[in-house]
Formats: sequence, C-alpha cells, structure tokens
Amino acid sequence: MNKKRIIFGLLSFFLPIFLVFGGLLFFLLLLTSTSDTSKNDCIQPSINNPTDATDTPKSIEQFVKSHKDAYLLSWKAGGFLPSASISQTMVENGFNFTNPSGTSFWQAHNMGGVKTSKKEDFPVTLATFGQDSVDISGTKPGSNVGDGTGGAYTWFKDYNAGIVGKAEFMAHQTLYTGAINNTDGLSTLSAIYSGGWATDPTYLMKLQATYNSLGKQFQWLDQEAIQKYGNAPFKKSELVPNIPGKSPITNEKSGKNSDCVVTSDTSDQVTGQNTAPSLEVPSAYKGKLTLPPIDSNDYAGNNYPFGQCTWYAYNRMAQIGKPIEWFSGDGGNGAGWANSARAKGYTVVKGKPSVGWAASMQGGIGGSAPPYGHVAVVEYVNSDGSILVSEANVINQGSGTRSWRVLDRATVEQIDFIQGKGA
Repeated sequence: MNKKRIIFGLLSFFLPIFLVFGGLLFFLLLLTSTSDTSKNDCIQPSINNPTDATDTPKSIEQFVKSHKDAYLLSWKAGGFLPSASISQTMVENGFNFTNPSGTSFWQAHNMGGVKTSKKEDFPVTLATFGQDSVDISGTKPGSNVGDGTGGAYTWFKDYNAGIVGKAEFMAHQTLYTGAINNTDGLSTLSAIYSGGWATDPTYLMKLQATYNSLGKQFQWLDQEAIQKYGNAPFKKSELVPNIPGKSPITNEKSGKNSDCVVTSDTSDQVTGQNTAPSLEVPSAYKGKLTLPPIDSNDYAGNNYPFGQCTWYAYNRMAQIGKPIEWFSGDGGNGAGWANSARAKGYTVVKGKPSVGWAASMQGGIGGSAPPYGHVAVVEYVNSDGSILVSEANVINQGSGTRSWRVLDRATVEQIDFIQGKGA
C-alpha cells in the first residue's frame, strides 16, 4: 500500500514537469520548422551570389526580387529607374534565362542593348564586382550582335553586374540624357526611344505597353531606390567608388573624399540635349522667355479632346495671338497638323523653328507614338538649333498637365514648324 502511494506521488510530481518540458520542446521544434519554411518561401537578394551566373529563376518576379540589391545600386550608379530597366530588358530579350537563341542575356548577362564602349563607363560595376566583371573585347559568349547595328555586346560575369553595368552604360551615353535621374518610368522609356538608336519603328509602343503590363508591378522598387539614394543620385565625376576589399579605378589623384561614391548632376542640363519633361520652366531658361506665361483658358473653336497634345497646342497658339484653326479627322492628329496646315495656306517649314510656332512631329519623333505623332509649341530656340517646347499629354496623359522639354538639333531637323495666322 505504501509503495503504491509512493509511485502515485512520484507520478503526480513528475508528470506536470514532463508535460511542461515536452510541450516546450514541441513548440521549439514547430517554431524552427516554421522559420525554415519561411526562409524557403522568402527570396533573399544577394549582390554577391557566386551562382548568380548559372541560377535559373522560375519567373521574372523571382528574378527581380533576387536581384533587388543590384537594381537599387543601379539607381545610385547610373540614375536608371529600376521599373524602366526591367521593362526594357523584357522588350530587348524577353528575360530568356536558358534560351540559347537569347545569348546576349543568357550567356553575356547583358540586360538589353549594352554595346561595348570603354571600361571607364563602368566604375561602380568594376569596383563592386571586380575587374573581371566586365569584358568589352567582343569575343566572349553572347557578345555577337545580330540586328545589323554593328559593334558587339558587353559581357558581364553575372546578372548582378549586368544590371548595374547597364545603368552605368546608359548614364555615360549622351543619347540617353533624358532617361537619367528620371523618376517617371514612361518618361524614361520615351527618352530612351528619343535617343534614336532603335531600329524598330514600333519600339516606343512596345516599351510603353510593356511598362504598363510589367514595369508598373515594380514601382515599389523605384520608391525604395529613390528613398535610399534620392531623386537625382547620378552625378558625373572623375572619382569612382572605393569599395573595401576592391581596387578602385581612378583617373585623378585621390582626395579626402575618394572613399565615397561621388557619382552626374543633371539639374543644370546643358541646353541642346534631349531632356525629360518637367512641370516647371527649366532653370536655364528662366528670364529668357518672351512669350506670356501659359494660361488655363479653353479658347473658342477648340474641338480637340481635353488633355490631348492638340487640345493644348490649339489653346496656346490662340493665347499668344497666333491661332491655328481646328483640323478634323486624322488631319487633327499631331502628325497630321503639318499637311492640314499646308492645305489651308499656313506657312510650314521643316527643321527651322521659330518662337511661337507649332511643332508637328510624325510618329516616333520626339518619343511620340505612331501613327498619331505629337504637336507642341516652340517657346525658345537655342543657338545650336535645339529648342524648348511646351506641351501636354506627356506627363499624366489625358489630364491636361502642361510640361516643358528640350529637343536637340537632330530631333528638330525632323519636325515641321507651323506659323499661326495671327503672326
């Protein structure tokens, strides 16, 4: 009887302890399992992934998330907006991760159209990923160009280097000034098209459609990049970043700031180069304009749809006392204004701008969409033949937002300029 009481007492004492510790152990095992599962589900970005050159992502989303750090750095290194970069890569090569016919992406890790230039164009890429991360010899796999434009594609050792390298390449080409430090995705892509290098006449439409269907999904990445590095992170300088453990390339003697990225300030952009549209008159032109400030009136006879470029140009020309009548049908499209005006007896001159004249652009010129084209108003003519225009339907399309933009001489030479009747 005493033995039973002792056994019962021991059980009564140890059983609760066993249950407590057993439950705690089970909870810890469950927590560890859940943590491992979470880690497997979570895509961890790494800018120094040794298998990046051979990994095959399951989707574009997985690719972007696993290369998030590289896209963020690309904004700092070249001022090239991540969502626009992703969209252009899609148009250029479709993210063909394993397709042998897409060799520039699959074998050269080239994110789309990055031709061989000079190694000085890739300071951040070289400093971050090593001197072997960029090859411009044109002899590496995937460097062959098959579109008839000549040259060779730059080879990058992995996708991380390719993402950052593409941004730096864009930033060091004068063709794409308007795309650099541009925080609007569609505007960035329009500026790339305006560079004039694309051979496909539908290239702009493809860029815009791809941005709307794909690029916009990654605007969160743009916001994160801008929050981290600011609105205009790229600043031209002879200095290059000094990354610990790497050997930086420098074109001048090191100063006290040589250990930081002093990367091209486009806030004072040189007049004459294509620029991104802005809501304000560019600072370089303030005090130089002779036409009255833009008003918000809707002038009589304006039958163009609200917010279109034609709607704005009609109102602006009427405001400055040089009206151009309303043109119906296709003749009322921006591209049609030149022929419609000629037929009505207006003076129309190609490639020779004057302040206060309308600028009619065929589809594809100045980033306009074929076949509709675009029309703007000349506000200032630079000595080198480039112009400042005011326009609408470029920023927040269809909203009636007025904006300003510089068009370079090469673009101007393709534009028809129309003198209003009141001149």
